[in-house]
Amino acid sequence: MFKKKSKLPTVQQVPQTEDVHALRRQKKRKRYVRRAVIFTLLVALLLVLYQRRDIWLPRLEEMSFNRQTIRQNDGTFSEGNFPLSIYGGAAYQTATIDNLLMILSDSYLYMYQTDGNLLARRQHAYGSAMLQAAGSYALVYESGGTHFRLEGSTRTYFEKNVSDPIVFGRVSDAGYTAVVTGSDTSACKLIVFNKKGKQIYARSCVEKLTEVSFRPDSGGCYGVSIHTDRGALKSVVHHYDFKEMGEKWTSQPLDMLCISVYNTKGDNVFVLGDTGCAYLSLAGATTSTYTYPDTLVCADSKDGAAAIILRNEEKRTNKVVMMRGDAASPNIREFEGEIKCVSVSDGGDSATIQMRDCIRTYGMMGGAISQAVISDMYDEFVRIGDYLFLMAYDRIDRLEYAG
Repeated sequence: MFKKKSKLPTVQQVPQTEDVHALRRQKKRKRYVRRAVIFTLLVALLLVLYQRRDIWLPRLEEMSFNRQTIRQNDGTFSEGNFPLSIYGGAAYQTATIDNLLMILSDSYLYMYQTDGNLLARRQHAYGSAMLQAAGSYALVYESGGTHFRLEGSTRTYFEKNVSDPIVFGRVSDAGYTAVVTGSDTSACKLIVFNKKGKQIYARSCVEKLTEVSFRPDSGGCYGVSIHTDRGALKSVVHHYDFKEMGEKWTSQPLDMLCISVYNTKGDNVFVLGDTGCAYLSLAGATTSTYTYPDTLVCADSKDGAAAIILRNEEKRTNKVVMMRGDAASPNIREFEGEIKCVSVSDGGDSATIQMRDCIRTYGMMGGAISQAVISDMYDEFVRIGDYLFLMAYDRIDRLEYAG
């Protein structure tokens, strides 16, 4: 009998070291290829999204607005629909007309009632959109572009375009619009329209205008030009009447760089500059001036009254300089805390200042009237009646504030 052969166990061949390295290299190459493909697809997707941003960005903004623009808050001084949440953060601008709060974003103009209810939302397609308001009218214009439009609480009055890029625009209480544009043949052009959109005045200016303010009757305006005299900046105020081709008067040069020009009830002019301010008479003569002892922070003027905030960096103090028709003898108050914003009341009887942690109101020539404690998150405010609308980076709160 033959013996049955026993089965020997199968011995697997152990790969050589070179084969193991080759397998590892192959796996790495596959990973690199996979990652490269994914990265290429992501880049292609981002490029497509960027090219079609005009389609999906407005839809995204619309969805965001519907979800979060109005929401409840149990804050100590907020109620109902507040705070208003602002999509887009610090890019928004605010103004008031007809007791309405207006908010301009990069795509929409919103109008809110004082209780926070949305009254209207109007879309615009302006790049670098700017907002100006007076009385019952608001001007939205495209800085550096050619389009602008006049808005009211119930409708858009008109929309127009000009042939040259818009430098800035202003609107009057009667709905007259002034736009200052560039020009190939002069320093700039001043074009004025009535509230129906009809052009009523135009002039090519020898001097470049840096500011314009309407007369109270909207029958003329004050324009400011800047020139250099022996290395020093000078500001000149020009009075234009819309029924005359020439200038009614031109002021003497003022030793300041004009920031804003305001009219008063008596057709006098208040000029706010970087290093000083001045009042001009109805005929354009300088009646009084004030030279700032410290650095200008901010200022406001209404009906001939002005409140100017000055900062002394060495002493770390702030001054509130208040004047009413006369710059030679202002009422000056000094504060240690930071002052962010100031607003003069309608009629020019008082000034409200915003500090880091409180709001205070002072009579233009008297003492304190009222105050309220706030958070330091707010940068500025606007007032409508007995309400202050406090603006932070991406929200607006309402504070009931009498005084």
